[in-house]
This record gives sequence, C-alpha cells and structure tokens, in this order.
Amino acid sequence: MNTTAKLGGLGAVIALLLAEVPEQYAFYVALFIIACGAVTAMVPPPHAGSKWAVAYQLMTTIGLNIGWAENHFKPGQSGVRVPLADKPAAKQAVASAGIPVLNKKGRPEQATNGNA
Repeated sequence: MNTTAKLGGLGAVIALLLAEVPEQYAFYVALFIIACGAVTAMVPPPHAGSKWAVAYQLMTTIGLNIGWAENHFKPGQSGVRVPLADKPAAKQAVASAGIPVLNKKGRPEQATNGNA
C-alpha cells in the first residue's frame, strides 16, 4: 500500500473521530494533538526497555508524526547522519562492523549489492 493511500485513510479516520467531538471541546482536542506533536519533537525518545517507550510512541501517533513528519529518532534506535553522497559507504561500514542496518520499519535491511 502506498503512502498516499495510507495518509488518505488516516486523514479520513481523523476527520470522522473529530466529527464525534462536541464542538465546545474541539479546541482542546486540537490543542492536545498539537501539544503531543510539540513534546515528541522536543523530547528525545526513551531507550527501548523504558517504561516510557510505549507512551512516547503513543504520543507521536496522537501528534500525527507520520510519513514525512515522522521522528527520525525512535526508542532503541540511533540515527547516524552522513552526507547523502556517503550513504552507501556509511551503510557498508556499519554492516561490515557487524551492526545491522535497519529499514524504516526498524527491521534489518536485506543486502542490496552495495546499493543504498
């Protein structure tokens, strides 16, 4: 399923849920969503074994940190930032050190014959 379809479906679900909120509370619901997004943008993720990991992931979902807005740092993972031109060499260096390179879903990538 492509990202556009996922976001369209998610947008429809959010619109349906917000339609069920009484009008006098809509401002507070919107403020809560914005606050969750702001907190997850400012607070670093907890380590994977932390009791806060699930709460942090729930806050990122409520704050609509999905798709291109998704946080690059997640509980239990790190992000090594390198210039785009050096990405293949960086992935190869990490893999040759015996460290799995994770895909967007947090699972080890399959070998791609040196292509990034």
